[in-house]
Amino acid sequence: MAKFCTQCGRPLADGEICECQKKNNQYTGHQQGQEEKSGDTITLSTEDWIPFRKLIGIGESDNNDVTGCFERGKKIVPELIVPCEQEIPIKQYHICNARSRLRGLWQEGKIQVTNKRILFRLSGRSWIGKAMSHTEFTIDEVAGVSLSNGVRFGLWDFILGLLISMAAFALGGGLGAIPALLAYILGVALVVPFFVIKKKYFIKALCLAVGVGMIFKSSERQIFEHEFLFKLGLFLSGILLLLFIVALFLFALKPSLSISVMTKCASDEPIYIWSRQSMVSIMEILPGEDADIAIEELGSMIMDIQKFGDFGIEKWKEA
Repeated sequence: MAKFCTQCGRPLADGEICECQKKNNQYTGHQQGQEEKSGDTITLSTEDWIPFRKLIGIGESDNNDVTGCFERGKKIVPELIVPCEQEIPIKQYHICNARSRLRGLWQEGKIQVTNKRILFRLSGRSWIGKAMSHTEFTIDEVAGVSLSNGVRFGLWDFILGLLISMAAFALGGGLGAIPALLAYILGVALVVPFFVIKKKYFIKALCLAVGVGMIFKSSERQIFEHEFLFKLGLFLSGILLLLFIVALFLFALKPSLSISVMTKCASDEPIYIWSRQSMVSIMEILPGEDADIAIEELGSMIMDIQKFGDFGIEKWKEA
């Protein structure tokens, strides 16, 4: 009975193997060899290993270059961001500074309006290198702008100032060994900076802390000797302590800026920058040199551009 090739249908003699099957077997064997060879390469290649130093993070901070990290004197468009088709930069503001003392972070925030977009960019550095964030929306997406320039009470500033003032109290206590009347006169003299120096509240607090320590320590020595001097010392130290608390409280009041750019699309995350406290850091947003100007102009500029187009651009464009 005649046999036929199962691949091409050609008649075959007994025991004969068709040429097409031989070629197919050779190709399959060659392909398997390539796969095995490739598999050996994958197994032995060091390129696919994960260095242990990458897993534990050794040397990552060394790769963060800080050259030009503050981007000062540069326009976001076109010097930092490539402009889109027919995009015209209109005006840019140095609107805020961001600070985190725990992370050694200082960033300078710029907001720029073009005929196509509104862009917000924070650039600066931290302890380990460059720190930058960038947000932008098309000008037509912007629904409103909210800017607030006020003050906040910094609890950590108050606590830090109090801890440092302990050294001033101790210094005043050491100086309290001088005669009582002289100590009282010098202590009261340290009240003068509180009323003379403009602002500089921490300096005022340190002077008052020295005065409190000096008068109180001196009055302690008069408790059994001169009752009048003892009571006078308590009265004076109480007055100075009250002024010290006021100065420390004023030191803890910090300027604070909040920025909110809202969008028409609920799915888009708006620009929202404000002073906040987290588990690992306190982020402070301080007003920049153009903050007051931006508060006055930004909303009107965006509205004019959205409504009047080229006329709004000519009205607000920087020379």
